[in-house]
Order: sequence, then C-alpha cells, then structure tokens
Amino acid sequence: MYDIAVRVNSSQVHADAGQGPSEVCWRFGGFKLWEAQRRLERLGQRVRLGSRAFELLLQLLKRGGEIVGKEELLSTVWADVVVEESSVRVHISTLRKALGEPEDGDNCKEWISNIPLRGYRFNGAVIREEVCLPIDDGPKATSSSSLSFTKLPERLTRLVGRDADMARVLAALATRRLVTIVGPGGIGKTRAAIWAAECHAQRTGMPLAFIDLSPLVSQAHVASTVARSLGAPADTTDTTRAILQRLGGRDTLLLVDNCEHMLDSLALLVTELLGALPGLRILSTSREAIRIEGEHVVRLAPLAVPDTDCVDLVEAMASPAVELLVERAKAAGARTFESSDGPQLAAIARQVDGIPLAIELVAARLGVQSINDLALRLNDHMRLYSAGSRPVLPRHRTLAAALDWSIALLDESELRLFRRLSVFRGRFDVESALSVTQADTDPEVAFDALISLANKSLVSFDNSDAVAPYRLLDTTRSYAAARLAQTDEGPALQRRHALFMLELMRKATSESGELTSQAWTARYAHRLDDVRSALDACLGQEDGRETGAALTIASAPLWFHVSQVEEYRDRVIAALACLAPQPGPDTEADTETEAWLQIALGNALWHTRGPVPEMGASYDRALAIAMSVGSVVLELQARWGICVLHAIRGEYTAALHHSQVLFEFAQSSPDPATLNLVHRMTALASHFCGDFAAASAGAQAAIVVGGAVRPSQANLFQFDAAVASNALLARTLWLQGDAAKAMATATRAVALAQAGGNALSLCFALFGTCPVALWSGELELARKWVRMLLDEAQRRGLMYWHQWAHCYALGLEASTADDRELHIQQVTQQLAAFDAPRKEMLVTFCPDWIDDETIARAGAGQGQWSAAETWRAAGWRCEQRGLDDEAQAFYRRAIDTARQQGALEWEFRAATSTARLWARRGRTADAAALLDEICGRATPGGDNPGLVQARALRNELFRA
Repeated sequence: MYDIAVRVNSSQVHADAGQGPSEVCWRFGGFKLWEAQRRLERLGQRVRLGSRAFELLLQLLKRGGEIVGKEELLSTVWADVVVEESSVRVHISTLRKALGEPEDGDNCKEWISNIPLRGYRFNGAVIREEVCLPIDDGPKATSSSSLSFTKLPERLTRLVGRDADMARVLAALATRRLVTIVGPGGIGKTRAAIWAAECHAQRTGMPLAFIDLSPLVSQAHVASTVARSLGAPADTTDTTRAILQRLGGRDTLLLVDNCEHMLDSLALLVTELLGALPGLRILSTSREAIRIEGEHVVRLAPLAVPDTDCVDLVEAMASPAVELLVERAKAAGARTFESSDGPQLAAIARQVDGIPLAIELVAARLGVQSINDLALRLNDHMRLYSAGSRPVLPRHRTLAAALDWSIALLDESELRLFRRLSVFRGRFDVESALSVTQADTDPEVAFDALISLANKSLVSFDNSDAVAPYRLLDTTRSYAAARLAQTDEGPALQRRHALFMLELMRKATSESGELTSQAWTARYAHRLDDVRSALDACLGQEDGRETGAALTIASAPLWFHVSQVEEYRDRVIAALACLAPQPGPDTEADTETEAWLQIALGNALWHTRGPVPEMGASYDRALAIAMSVGSVVLELQARWGICVLHAIRGEYTAALHHSQVLFEFAQSSPDPATLNLVHRMTALASHFCGDFAAASAGAQAAIVVGGAVRPSQANLFQFDAAVASNALLARTLWLQGDAAKAMATATRAVALAQAGGNALSLCFALFGTCPVALWSGELELARKWVRMLLDEAQRRGLMYWHQWAHCYALGLEASTADDRELHIQQVTQQLAAFDAPRKEMLVTFCPDWIDDETIARAGAGQGQWSAAETWRAAGWRCEQRGLDDEAQAFYRRAIDTARQQGALEWEFRAATSTARLWARRGRTADAAALLDEICGRATPGGDNPGLVQARALRNELFRA
C-alpha cells in the first residue's frame, strides 16, 4: 500500500501537433497536489497551505510509506535558515488539520504518523502522474513562438505570499476578459501578473504576449507599442486594424504592464480590441484601474507581517513578509538566521509595511550589515532610498523612485493633499482628510483628490472599515512627509492638525455617554497615534504649549480607555513642565488647566506607581486651585483623589472622613455620575473601616444610580460604574456571610469588565473578586482570575495592580503548593517588603503571615476590615507557642470584633479556631455549643466555607 504508482497521461504519448506543458500531480484520497503550481486541491477545491507546510507534504508524498527523519525534513524544507526541531512538529500539526481525517476508502487511519525518535511517515496510497495539459485544435494550437509575440520576462525568483491573490486572479481570468491587478508602487504587481499569466497559459494552452508601457511618455504611442509586442506592423496609418488582423481568430492572453500613466489611450484601445476579438483576454497591471466596462480589479495588499515583534524565528517565518525577507537576505549573502532573530526580522518587516520592493531593498543590506544594526537604523531615509540591484529599472531601484513615478502623475490639488496627509499617523476618515486643506481648497476638489489618490494606490482604502477606511502606509507617509518638508506648509499644518485633534477629543468625551464602549472604541481608539503626534508637535513649540496642555486633558478618556496609562503619565508630566506662570487675564484659565493636569497625574501615578508622595502632592495642588477659582467639578475630582489616596495607603479612617466630606459636598447634585462616585467612595471607605452594613448599602446605592451614569467631567478618570460597584459589593457580601451571592456578584463584575474592554476596570474588578474566589475555595477560578490580573497589569505597565496580583498569587500558592510549609516560610521572611494593606490581605489567606506591625495597626483601630482575622492569626501564633490562655483571649477578641461588624465569615473562622482550642483542652461541650450557636445564624441554604468547616468540626466532636 505504500508503493508510489507512476502514471503518464495518455494525451501526451502521441501529441503529433507538439507536446504541451507538463505538470507533476500527486494524488491521494480525494486530494491532488500540483507540484509546479504549488497547489493542493481536495475534490477540486483549493486547500490553503503555507509554503513550508506544502514543502513538508511534498517531501512526505515523495517518500510515501517510508519514515522520513526530522533532520532530513529540516535540512530540506528549512535549507536557508536554522530553526528548532519544533518547527517540523508545528507544521505537521498544521498539515493534519488541513488534510482532516481519511475517508473509509483511503485505507489508512491517519494520513501522517509520528514515529517516536525516528520521524514521520505518510500512510496513504500515493499516485504520481505527469499530466500534459491539452492543446486544442485549430487556431488555439498556434504556439506563441510562431506568432513572434514578445515573451514574458524570466522569473528569477519565486513568488512569496501571494497564493490567495493568485487564486483570485486565475479565477477571474477563467471567467473575465479584462483583469487588472492594482496596487501601489513596489507591491509586486508585475511579478504576480507574470506568474498568473504563465499559470493560465499552462492550463489553457493559450499563447501570451508581454507589453510593457513603462517607457512611454506619450499617449499617442500606446497602440504602436502594443503592435510591436505582438509582431504586427506599428507604423501603419491604422495600427489598431493591424493588431486586430494579427490576433483575429485566435485565443490570446495579453499581459499589459505598467498602465497607470497611459490610461486614457489604453482604455480606448482595450475597449476596441475586446469588442472585436471574442477570444482575447487581457491581464493588466496598474496603480489605478482602467475603469472601462467589464473590467475586474484585483487589488494587491502588502504582504502580511507579524502582529507583534515578540516572536521566534518559526513564528516570524509564518508571515510571508518575513519569509520573503529571509529568502532575499540569504541570496544577498546574509548569515544563517537563528531563533533569536525572530523579533528583529518581524520588526524590519513591519517597518517596511510588508511591501515586497522595500523588503528586497533592505534585505540586500543584510549581506553587509548585521540584523540588529539594520533593525535599529531602519529610518525613513534607508527605507525609501536603499539601492536595489543594477539590472532593474531605475524607477524600482529605490522605493522613493517608485513613488516618484506615481507622484509625477498627480495634479496640483492631488499633490497638495498627498503631502498634507502625511500629518496623520494612523487611519483617517474623509472629514479628517478634508481638515488639512480647508483653508485653501474647495471641499469638493479636496474630496475628488482623495478619491483619486486612493484610485492611484497612494492612499490605502479598506472597504471593510466603516469608521476610518483611509491610511498612508508608513513608507508612503515618510515619502509624503519629505515632500511636505520641502514646502513652508509644515508649521501651519501641524497647528491645524493639533486643533483638529483637540476638537475631536472633546467630541469623543461628549459622545462617550451616548455610545457603547465597543462603538466608542471603534470610533476613536485608532486616533491615539495622531494624538501622540499632535502632542509632540505642540509641546515642542513655544506657541503650541497651550494647545498641547488642552489636548493632554481632552485626550485623557482615550488614554485611560485604551489603558496606556504609563505613557499618559509621562505626557502629563511633560505638559506640566511646559506650563509656566504667566500673569495676565488668562491666569485663571491657566491655573484650571494646571489643576486638571494635576488630577490626571494623580490618577496615572496611582495605577502605575501606587501611593507615592507625588500622588498626594498632585491632588493637594488641584484642590487648592479648585477652591481658589470656585470650580465645583475640579473640587469633586480632587477630593475623590485624596480619598482614594488615603484608602490605598491603608489610612482608612482618613479615607472615611474624606468620603463623608465628599458626600456632603456632592449629595445635592442631580448628576448620576457624581452620585455613583460618592456612593462608591462611601462603600470603599466603609468597607475598609469595618462598617460592612454601610459598605453594602453604599455599593447597592451606587448600582442603583449606575445605570444612568454617562461619562462626564465628574468621572473622567473613573472605572466603569457598574464594574466598580459590583466588585465592592462582592467583597462585602462575602464577609457578611452570603458567599453564593458574593460569587455571583464577583462573576458579574469580571464579565462586565471583560465586555467593556478597559484594562483599568478589569484590574479593579479582579482586585475585588480574586480574594472572594480564594476565600471561597474556588481555586480554579481564582487561578484564572489571578493570572488574568497578573498578565493585564504587566502588559499595561500598571505596577500598583501588579503588586496586588502578586499578593493574590501568594495566597493561591498557599492553598496549592506541593510544599506548603516551605512556601509559608518563604513568604513570612518577605513580609517586611509588603505595605500594610497587602499584609492585611495576606493574613486572611494564611494566619502564619502575621507580624507585630499588623497586630499593632489593629490595636490602634486601623485595618478594621480584617481586624478579626488579625486577632485570630495572633491567637494562632500564641497557640503554636503553647500560650493557650493568650490564644483564647485573641480568639475571643476576633469573635467579638467580627460579630460587632456583622462579618459572619470572619466569625465562623474565629469560632472554629476557638472550638478546636477548647476541644484540645477537654472543653468539648463548650466547643460544640459555640459551633451550634454560630451555625444557627448562617444564611439558610447557604454553603459558606466557614459554615462548612464549622459543621465538619461539630460532626467530628460529636463522633468523639
């Protein structure tokens, strides 16, 4: 069954009229693999495979039934690079998924088997056929050589990463008579067209001719150039008639290359030829469509690049752009690439936008320059002006030359808009594009210019993007920026762009209350690069600092929404540094600007560095300004920040005081956002002060008004209202003894945060819910949430939340570590490195993690939310030291504290510890009575962790 059968198509044995092109085809099951076309089909439908996976399959088919070692596959398929053995395994897995399971009649259980320590084997029956494509009788059989057509240029390198595009072109050629491949300069239109034309000719036996229009400078020479390429007279009085006579009665494919500068004459000629010659097909390449009836346009996009630079070589090579880069670099004499080169290769591919010409130009440098050096020095000049090989056309020797060719075709309004669009760093819409010309260009003229630039492939257009479908590729933008620098328009254009972004960010803030989070993100998140650019331009100029400061404030919702808080913190610091006291009529406005920046800085410092002194200084300065100018909104924000600062420092009594001041200050406000805010702060401060009834009431009140909350200046820097309220309520409900409802509320908070897509809201949700999962013994869920908090905080640079994630991770490990005692001992030795709030939390996870500082805080009336657990842990420490009387006193204090606070779960824990001590000392009846009493106060039908432990101990005592 493993023998490879060899067949020869009978149509080629006696081909008296001349043998057509042959193709090797490998058949197995319902599959056909066409070797030269590098195409896999199943029942006539194409199966998509990457180039490496295809080569692996071909090698296995050639050795069907034999074991092929991993080393042999690596040396054959990855001959040009050094990769890990895992590369074979990854691509074999891809192959298996693509092939699926064999059918009943395929006589094998799986197509490819892994033979441990030896390699891989293809199990199916394989048939190798040499297929000669049929040549039709009559005029169609006339060979291209007998017609003396201009031949296609020789393909010296293979086509990389265009399988899907070529499938579209070939499918179009099968049914359409005019197909135009459209794309910007350097995208690889000519190479793709040559490959497609050859493939179509092989399939159909159709003769083909190559017509290059690039040398032409006059529209009048189009017809004569076409005639010469076809071997027809070019100097007659009716050249078109000569072409028609030359092609009459024949099925012919014309490849007309580089049409963009000859479209007017070409459109007339092509229309006449197609109308008179039913057997004619035309494949053209152009930077814009010919735009005549019946034309089918296939637009070439840049080669796909890795989504991130954090990839190894195998992952990077899965991207066609990197695959081409490596292939061309190898040809230029570059060293063999290793797994560690993946990030640099990905970075280079991304910097040149995946444009094949740009890739080939920079790849040539890797023969004389290290990859690390190239990745660091790949600036605009190198990307645009790297020299190509000597034999290529001058317009392809640099990417700038290719763009020069396109720019020469623009009129003045198109050129003006093109260079001004370089001010945009990301995607943009029509309104944005028109904003850069509104001072000196009619909007209709500017709009027509934009459409023309898109048609000419100088501006990319994404039809699937309904918000901002236009953009300049980075390389094109660099070229346009260089053109802009040659004019005196730059400074005025930067100011106009900054003012436009300021207006847009203010609009974004107003719309944040009207749009869903997802809709708001879709509409505004892509503007971040333009905000960055505008801020850099404004704050770097003396006369732009006021606009820069205003834009820094106005863009705050964007920075917080996309969770780029660390960068925003540095932007705010830069804006504050540019604000110098200037006496005059605008002094009050300047101080209000400073106050908003100080509030923004305080918030950013909280998330990225925690309660540092600078955070307090920012809020204090903001409050002083707010009171001096009488701004209610500023005072609300400043007082909220001061309240938060005391809470995260562990100064809970001060936090409660400031929350009460905040409540009195804002209770008469009709704004739901303000009411939600003050209720949440009341809940937060009350929770940490141990007043759980007030905390629960505050959180529930916040949830009630939260449904009407819309983003405004009152909650400019806030978490999602529903997320924060539910996270606070979940913790409080658990301590009050309703674990089931607490878990449901916690799950809802996390789900809301995930749906909203905001990292800060997610961090706060997990801050509140991770301990609920840990206290409840839901270890799998806790592991998931802790990992989520660790990853999100680390990815976003949110140090404060990462510290909490680490704290929860220690608590999780205390419940799951193989050597629990060693883990407890290691953490105990590190307690001095933790601040008071995290020490309080650690004690609730493990009573061994108690220290004198935490006990002293509880004794001084601080840390009351966990005071009962602190007293219980102190009792546990005394009990371990044999000090039973002292232990009993601490346990009693824990019970009294928990009962006074209504913290039923802490009371369960304290009562269980007391009962164990009493039982050990022979007071079994007292222990049972204590447990009976507290179990009787449990929520009916509940299975709270403390209740479960108490009942288990009661049953143990009863049996004893």
